[in-house]
Amino acid sequence: MQIYDIIIIGTGAGGGTLLHKLKDSGKKILVLERGGFLPREKENWQSIEVFQQERYHTKEVWKTTGNKDLHPGT
Repeated sequence: MQIYDIIIIGTGAGGGTLLHKLKDSGKKILVLERGGFLPREKENWQSIEVFQQERYHTKEVWKTTGNKDLHPGT
């Protein structure tokens, strides 16, 4: 069994920032990500592509604790 000092769930804005901050800490870090790979491309830096065109918008529907539909990112 593997033992980790830190487990980061998700590599979004929070998880990715935390990982970057801790990368040189000497801690054994496990990162869990269920989403797909986001390619490095010029559109990543264009707000119109990201927000208006919803280039990376997920089609997933999550459920709230009250079992209501939640559409992340909207």
